[in-house]
Amino acid sequence: MITKVSIQHDPKRTLPWIVRYFGEPDWNTGKQRRYSRSFRYSREARAFQCEKQTELSRGNGQETSRNVTLIELVTEFRSARLPGLSFETVRGYENTLTQLLDHFGKGRPLTNIPQRRAEAFIASRIRMDGRAGGLSRSSIARHIIHARALFGAAVEWKFIEENPFVCTVRRGRSPLRVNAVARSWQHLTPQQFATFMMIVDCPKHRAAFWLMYGCGLRPGEIYNLTIDRIDLEKRRVLISSRPATDAHPPFAVKAEGQASTAKDRTVPIPEPAMGDISKACQTAFRSGGFVVLSPERFVVVRRNWELCRAGKGWAGRKTWRPWQNRDMMNNLLRDTKSYLPKAGLEFTVPFALSTFRKSFAQNHADAGTPPRTLAKLLGHSDTRVTMMYYNRSTDANEAAARAVMDRVLSVSVQPADANAARKTSEN
Repeated sequence: MITKVSIQHDPKRTLPWIVRYFGEPDWNTGKQRRYSRSFRYSREARAFQCEKQTELSRGNGQETSRNVTLIELVTEFRSARLPGLSFETVRGYENTLTQLLDHFGKGRPLTNIPQRRAEAFIASRIRMDGRAGGLSRSSIARHIIHARALFGAAVEWKFIEENPFVCTVRRGRSPLRVNAVARSWQHLTPQQFATFMMIVDCPKHRAAFWLMYGCGLRPGEIYNLTIDRIDLEKRRVLISSRPATDAHPPFAVKAEGQASTAKDRTVPIPEPAMGDISKACQTAFRSGGFVVLSPERFVVVRRNWELCRAGKGWAGRKTWRPWQNRDMMNNLLRDTKSYLPKAGLEFTVPFALSTFRKSFAQNHADAGTPPRTLAKLLGHSDTRVTMMYYNRSTDANEAAARAVMDRVLSVSVQPADANAARKTSEN
């Protein structure tokens, strides 16, 4: 890239002193653009030459941005930022990266992608499966998050000065301001959980439900839980990563908000759950040491793990993919939904297994557990994620607020007849 600034004198011109320099390359031809500026006096031309040469040498001029194309940025981003992320996270990033390359073109310079074109990209996103309807708010938000991370890396690497996918104006209707909406869920109260457990007769299922509702474990964590991670004497569960072996697939603990940062933790077991968890531990040897895994499921898991290690398609898939924590599970959500109507429980929002874990967090928040303590139990990397349970309006919170106002108003406001009686006695 040519950065030299030259000066010439042409006495035939009205402005005889000419300063010439090269700017950013044209993204179609790849050739640098030529610029010039004329001056009447030599001192003005030499001052401009010195100033422009300094800008070009430091790389601060608008015309001096490196000729970094979108495909070059994507290639470096894939090698520097994607390793270590989970398979699903990488697949989400690849979806956005592919659409960015298709929309802008592989050879497009990063400096040729301003905010208005970033907005046009987000506004033009459609479903890729061919079904009618636009993308959901959460899908659009994922595209924005991935694009911001990509161009944020470009800013850090000094490829560009500003991130075009960051909306700097607080007001307006920019597509870049779309945020994901938290999925609604319904709190399962302790009374409802007790009614639910009266219907469950499978020991493995009972242990699984206690570990989710009573300990706040994720579904992928309970199905990867081995007997050596449970201390029945001290009533606690250790959640930690496990390396892969020939017989057992790997397990990776990941903190919410940190894609590849392991966050081991210890969670206490409540007394009412000890009976069911102890029974599950006694039969864990039949399932290779996994506490809530049935012997039949363990056979399937071992077969799938052998195919996965061999690099073949497994679990009915024709192509290979990496092993994930949730691959240990099988039909737990289906079985749970079959128990709900028998227990007479109805949900106004779609039920998910995460309801047990979220209800665990809500129960602690309602009971006044400090946010930092609850964040440690849940494995949250940031208490801002945990605070959603403290700021959520529930029946228990509303009842507590009503009791507070009843107590306050009963002291500060007296009945009208009592006030009249008090005035009569004073007279």
